Amino acid sequence: MSAGAEDPPPPGITGRAAERGALRELLARSPLVTVTGPANVGKSTLARAVLEEAARHGGRPGGFVRVGCREDVAEDGVTAALSRAAGLPHDTTPQSLAAHCARLGLTVLLDDCDPVAGACAWLVRQLLRAGAGRAGAAGPVLRPGAAGPDVSAGYGLRIVATARQPLGVGAERVVGVRGWSRPGDVGAIARQVIAPKVTAPKPHVIAPEPYGAATLMPYVPAAAPGPHPSPAPLTPTDRLVWARLSVLPGDFDGWLAGCLGISSDVSAWDVEAALERLLRASVLVRVRNAPTTARTADPSVPGPAAPPRYRLPAAARAVGLARVRAAGEEGVALHAFRMACAALAAEAQIAWQGPDRRIAVHLVETERHNLRAALARPPLDAADALTALDTAVSLWFRWAVCGRRREGRAHLGRLLRHCGDDTAVRARALWLAGWLAAQDHAHRTAESLLDRAARAAARHADADTLARVAHARGVLALRRADIGTAVAWLRRAAEHTYQDAWYGPGPAYSQVLLAIALAASGPAGAPVPVPGPWGMAAAVPLTPARTTQNETRSGPLQGPRCGLGLT
Repeated sequence: MSAGAEDPPPPGITGRAAERGALRELLARSPLVTVTGPANVGKSTLARAVLEEAARHGGRPGGFVRVGCREDVAEDGVTAALSRAAGLPHDTTPQSLAAHCARLGLTVLLDDCDPVAGACAWLVRQLLRAGAGRAGAAGPVLRPGAAGPDVSAGYGLRIVATARQPLGVGAERVVGVRGWSRPGDVGAIARQVIAPKVTAPKPHVIAPEPYGAATLMPYVPAAAPGPHPSPAPLTPTDRLVWARLSVLPGDFDGWLAGCLGISSDVSAWDVEAALERLLRASVLVRVRNAPTTARTADPSVPGPAAPPRYRLPAAARAVGLARVRAAGEEGVALHAFRMACAALAAEAQIAWQGPDRRIAVHLVETERHNLRAALARPPLDAADALTALDTAVSLWFRWAVCGRRREGRAHLGRLLRHCGDDTAVRARALWLAGWLAAQDHAHRTAESLLDRAARAAARHADADTLARVAHARGVLALRRADIGTAVAWLRRAAEHTYQDAWYGPGPAYSQVLLAIALAASGPAGAPVPVPGPWGMAAAVPLTPARTTQNETRSGPLQGPRCGLGLT
């Protein structure tokens, strides 16, 4: 474990100019960059060299904090290891870690994430959420030992990860690193630098089949003049991408295809080229949705052109599934698919708390088939179940506000049975299940789930979940006409300062219900007699007013997941 600003710089790197330039460019404008590539290719050396250069030239004046995930992570996990590397107590929360690193201008380097990839993805997601909540309010960067603040480096948290495949977090950008090749005609010492756009080596090559190469006519746009081109045979990369795409249940875009391709060491550029060749071979069908531009928060400002979406016909999907199962890679593809859906759900959750909730609604509606499959398919293992449970929690607004609470309760109940580990994500899932049960007037079930959620949140020191449990308990007390209890719970929820404001209703709604409860208690503090068993709270909704939904389908939105590679 090391703080990069104090460690000696890594040895000089010969070559890798394309990768170094790409990493520098992405670090200047992206909060999370993952350096991917095969083992022993030099990912860690590349990342450290670029970060050392940024520290020496004032790009990130605080240097960087490194955690070696193979050697530095103890039983207490990645968060504790990062806290120790940053000079903080081992039980520091991710929110405090993000604030500390952003204030000092420290870049977080999670090195060699593969042994604990799931834990790293969870930590990165928490850090980015905390960093987004502090955007624009962190103030100038403080250079350690300097007399005053340094504003040249800007604001915000930066995270660099190295792994064999992406972490699957929504804001992630990826720099692919290839191995060295040795041309036989220039001697044993000479080496050739391979740019990132060249196809990466494949661990498994799926055997070719007749379908899609010689027996299918090429795809030709209707407006294309001239004779039809002759069919081009599919490459092994095309067949590998085809096999991975067969696990998708419906239509998809290039970003989702790239997530599945990169899990097989296929770069985003190679996936994009493979999609075009598969389209021309009629293996894929292009789905042309309207409108052609993505929605933005300001309706008067047109969004960027929406990327195309594709679909595998049933016959092509059957062939692809047979290939991926024969290669024994269906589990890897399904895991990558579920990680990508978790990133989609996290992005939608953040968009829901933004100025235009229709952006989140459109994103979820566009990807509803993929999200439903990620939640409904049986988990492969405990980590896969935890990823699916995190996806369900991120979609809380779809279940609670958009009228799909029964679907949400079904997903949460099934996933909670699969995921028995005591985690903070499970505590949030129990709260959400209890809140949805309260909306369905299943009060006994809601009370039981909320009690379990409160105990789990207390074990993990999750004050945000405890506040949301208090909000739900206050609403249940209002429905029982127990005004004194409702006021106590709602006041606790309304006065809480949320560290993770992305999931669940915020304190403003608790304040509204608290005002209703105080009005019902009368000027002297005694409850006002009201008719009926539940009193005036019987008509109080458990969620804010439902947002008007425009169900027009559109392509993917601008933002974190528009491109997985270099842009």
